[in-house]
Order: sequence, then structure tokens, then C-alpha cells
Amino acid sequence: MSDILANYSVKEVAAWYKRLAAKVGERKLNGNVPLASRFLRAYLDNRDPKALIQFAAPVYLINHRKIKIAQSYHRRVFLTEEKARIGKAKKWAGLIPRLQDGRWNGEGKLSMNYHSLVEIGGTIAEIAQIQLRGSEQERDLFTSLRGFQLHSNVTVMGTRKGDSVNVKFELWQCKAVDRYDWNYDEYLTVPNPDYKSIADSAIRPDLQSFRVYHKNAKRLEDAKLAAPYRLEVGLWHVHDMSINGAATLNARKKLG
Repeated sequence: MSDILANYSVKEVAAWYKRLAAKVGERKLNGNVPLASRFLRAYLDNRDPKALIQFAAPVYLINHRKIKIAQSYHRRVFLTEEKARIGKAKKWAGLIPRLQDGRWNGEGKLSMNYHSLVEIGGTIAEIAQIQLRGSEQERDLFTSLRGFQLHSNVTVMGTRKGDSVNVKFELWQCKAVDRYDWNYDEYLTVPNPDYKSIADSAIRPDLQSFRVYHKNAKRLEDAKLAAPYRLEVGLWHVHDMSINGAATLNARKKLG
């Protein structure tokens, strides 16, 4: 399919993107404006590529199964039950190395943080599932965040008796961190906000949807009509006992 927006001026394209953001935002999800709409509006309003823009986390992100899987992994890292992925390497992290090298004696409070990649639609099969049978909430996460870093910030309270250390997670907060930008070589099929419109400014009102090539976003950025930005969704508190429940550690656990 040809690049429809390429036939219009950059100002007309910017106006169309704004109508798209408004159109996507019309249908509330769990009472919230979809992230896809909020992110796109922020992109069109932004002029600073170094900007950090923060958003409240919708419940369908907080409770998504991929978030729960990542949080469970973070718990195992904090409790030194599974190695942390750091770049391309894996290494033991969390509480037991701190106990064994003297950074923590097992008593009182200790704060830690860890982050790892979460992908909504990480495989071709998952993408097909979301596009064909996914909920509106899942499709919103796929089109807005898709791949992002989940950060967990925790504070534990420890009590020690010999080599046995009991720990409680007094605080566990999470946030999703990403950069809102575009791969200019790709495209996305989106609903046309001008479908059936009779306005003189309407773009292809005969089409209910069409491909939007991301090189048009580059046109907007070059014209200073939009800019990519860093984003954070959250913080939110974790209260799931399967994630932040108490645990007992062996301070002399051998780490292979």
C-alpha cells in the first residue's frame, strides 16, 4: 500500500495525527484514556527529545500477566534464587551476596532495585493472538508500550538468628520505563479518524483504516512539530503476597 500521508503537507499530517490521538482517546478503558492516545498527544506536544514525561499506570498494566511474571523473577533475583540478567551476562545478585561480602548484616532495612525487559507481544504467535483475539486493553499496551523496562524498587526489613535471616518486603514499587520514538523504516495500520468525514481537511475519508509509515513522524520531528521523549508509567505499589511475601534465607548459601 502506498504512503498516503506522503501526499500531504507536514502541517496537514500533524493535524491528522492530533485527530488520531483524539479518536483513539474517545473510548475509555476501565475509565482511563488509553495509553496510546496519551503517549501520542504528549509526542505531538513535546519539543524536547531529552524530556521525561510521566503517566499514571492503568490497572490493566499493573495486573497484566507479563508484569506478574517479571515481578516474580525480580523476587527471585532479590532473594538470590535466580541469577540476574545484566546486559548479556548472568550473575548472582540480591540479598545473599550482600550478606556474604559484608554490605548487609541481615538486620534492619536494606533498599535494592532491579529492572528487566517486558514485552507485550514478544513473539509472532503472541502478536497474532493480540491482533485477532486480544482485549482492547491488551491491544492498547501492545500499540503503546509493547517492549519496556520494568523497574522494581524494594525495601526489605531483616532479622537474623545465626545464619538464618528472615526478610519482609516493607516496600515494593514498580514503574514501566521506555522511550517513545519510532522506527522510521516501519509502519502501522491504524484507524482513520477522518473516516466518513465531510470536512475539507479530511484525509481519505473513504478509508476506515490505512497504513501509516513512520517516516511521516520523522517529517514532523524535522519540522519541530513533535519530538520523541523518555517516559515513565507509575510508580505503583505492589501488594501481591506471592510477590512481596516474607522469606527466610541461609546467609551461607553456596553460590555456584
